[in-house]
Amino acid sequence: MQKIAWLFLLGTLPVLAATTTPKSGVGPNWAAASSENPAPEHPVTAAQVYEILELTGTDTLKREMLDGMLPYLKQMMPYMPADVVADLQRTLGTADFEGAMVRSFQQHLSTEDAAQIIAFYQSPAGKHMIGVMPKILNDGQDAGSELGQQVMFEVIQRHKDEIDAAARVYHEEHPAAAPQR
Repeated sequence: MQKIAWLFLLGTLPVLAATTTPKSGVGPNWAAASSENPAPEHPVTAAQVYEILELTGTDTLKREMLDGMLPYLKQMMPYMPADVVADLQRTLGTADFEGAMVRSFQQHLSTEDAAQIIAFYQSPAGKHMIGVMPKILNDGQDAGSELGQQVMFEVIQRHKDEIDAAARVYHEEHPAAAPQR
């Protein structure tokens, strides 16, 4: 959720929507500029990136990510030795996430773009957007989940006979997987 919020708070809703279909140049080196969207001639400065992150409240994302990840790791791997967890925490704490962010921004935003983004986030409308975005994202996530469940139910109902027949064949071929009665 925080990654999604972070993307929206940075004002990348149009970019996010544009990336829902595959584009050439997208792959393992997705951060590199493609010929369709070349890096700007005057890329955003590190200072501008830090200001955008501060204005949107995402400058604390690294700490929040670490704070959220470590309990999850401990839950998934309760046998993890404490010294390994401490080493992971220490190493992640010194990793250059900020440098990676700056490089990513520089592939896509110019200094002029950044100046306009900063001006927007300093405006009353920008501040309002930052304030309401968590609620908008939460509402959107809830609505999307509800709609997804509804669609799944409807499709399963339309194909009920086909699914039941496939289940019978599967259980005949895999008796150990058959439900116990």
